[in-house]
Amino acid sequence: MIIIARDFAVAFYKSAEWAKVRQYVLARDKYKCVKCGRPAEEVHHKKHLTPDNIHDPWIALNPDNLASLCKDCHFAEHREDKAAGKKAHEYKTKSDCRDGFHFDEFGQVVPD
Repeated sequence: MIIIARDFAVAFYKSAEWAKVRQYVLARDKYKCVKCGRPAEEVHHKKHLTPDNIHDPWIALNPDNLASLCKDCHFAEHREDKAAGKKAHEYKTKSDCRDGFHFDEFGQVVPD
């Protein structure tokens, strides 16, 4: 399953700067999920990216704002944020999804 970034973040996630810091964070965390210890596949923004902060390197590219997570823990992190009422991140809906998946009201990734 591939989740495509929101439109405002597509170019960022394709950038050389993101690739470099993503690789650094994975190596720093020894390619292990910081939550459960399984192999890490995702690098998570603790403070989520928004259209207003995506160009702020202290948020978007700061290793202190990033953590290596496995896919399960990454999705769980978003579910927890959603349940806590955090609004910094807009969850995907069917209307803006291009890959056949979207986040439901609980932050779960589900097929369209």
